[in-house]
Amino acid sequence: MKKKTCSEQEFNPYDHIGFLTNRIGRLLANHMSEKMENQGLQFPSSCIGILADLWAADGVNQKDLGSSLIKTKSSINKMLTALESDGMITKANDPNDKRGKLIFLTSRGKDMQKEIESASTCCDQHILEKVSAADLKTTKRVLAQYYEMLLQQNQIDINE
Repeated sequence: MKKKTCSEQEFNPYDHIGFLTNRIGRLLANHMSEKMENQGLQFPSSCIGILADLWAADGVNQKDLGSSLIKTKSSINKMLTALESDGMITKANDPNDKRGKLIFLTSRGKDMQKEIESASTCCDQHILEKVSAADLKTTKRVLAQYYEMLLQQNQIDINE
């Protein structure tokens, strides 16, 4: 029996990894936003990726944040504006790139790390309480592999 090609296979979005991960990501973001709001944290949860990158290494180039988070320049600018207006970050000229900006955490941005990590951990514990440790470990491993494969594919597509 001949194997069906991609275009010949019946498509079920509810069984598609991209559809599922997108839905999960959006639901997690909504849940995390609600959790943060309940704790008095008033900024978009979509900005957490920027803060996480800055917690790992402060003074990151704005362009590198876009690459790391796989976001457009426009999206990064909007997120940085929100974080800056909330007093979480400051921008400084990049001495190595006259057009570039370096992004730094303010003391408020640094202080938020524990609160956001706590809200995130609480969110995970609540959502994942019925998932076994083994299943969670496998899920994380498979998603990391999927991420790496997509990242490599995107690099190939960009360079072609």
